[in-house]
Amino acid sequence: MLFVIQIIHLLIDLTCMFYIFISNPLYDIYYSGFILFQTIHWIILKNECIISYIEKKMIDPNYVLGKNPKWLPHYDVFYNDYTKIMKASFILGSLAFISLRNKLNIKIICIFSIILWVFLTYLQKNI
Repeated sequence: MLFVIQIIHLLIDLTCMFYIFISNPLYDIYYSGFILFQTIHWIILKNECIISYIEKKMIDPNYVLGKNPKWLPHYDVFYNDYTKIMKASFILGSLAFISLRNKLNIKIICIFSIILWVFLTYLQKNI
């Protein structure tokens, strides 16, 4: 069951990474909204992703929310240091590209998502 959840997590990552190559621009508002929702839910869950938290609880039933938010179990299976950088680059690049090709409301969502995503991923030690 853990591997199935990790596959689902990977598919979400891949969809987010390659959105601009596989989707119609009509869906930009949904993509940018999803990324914003994703980053906001990290704040609510002490800088944890809900799917990663489920993975961690399956690995260690005593895991406490927020104890180790930088540990992402599916990364251990599917990623290395280079693919982690590639993932971030593609997602942030997609948001930047979408902000350039859209109206003000989508631009605001994208820019806010980029700032929040970078802050939570790279600048914030722990929430």
